[in-house]
Amino acid sequence: MVTTSISAKDLELTALREIRAFPGGEYVVSVELEVDETGSAGDTKWTLTATVRDGADLDSVQYAVSTTCRRLKHRYSLRTDW
Repeated sequence: MVTTSISAKDLELTALREIRAFPGGEYVVSVELEVDETGSAGDTKWTLTATVRDGADLDSVQYAVSTTCRRLKHRYSLRTDW
C-alpha cells in the first residue's frame, strides 16, 4: 500500500475537515493528534481526539472520528520530523 507522508498539523486539519462532513460533525470544534512513538521500527502509531460543543451526539461524533482515523491511516503516513 502506498501512502503519502503528511505533517501532524496537516493531518489534524484534514481530519477536522473530513469529520465535519459527517452528520453531527458540525459540533466538532477541534481535532488533536495523539502520537505513540513506541510503535515498531518505522511505524508511528497515532489516534485522533475530538473536542465538541454542547449539544453534540457523542455516538455520531465517535463514529465520525473512528471512521476518519481508519481512512486517514490508509492514505497517510505521519512525518516524524516535526
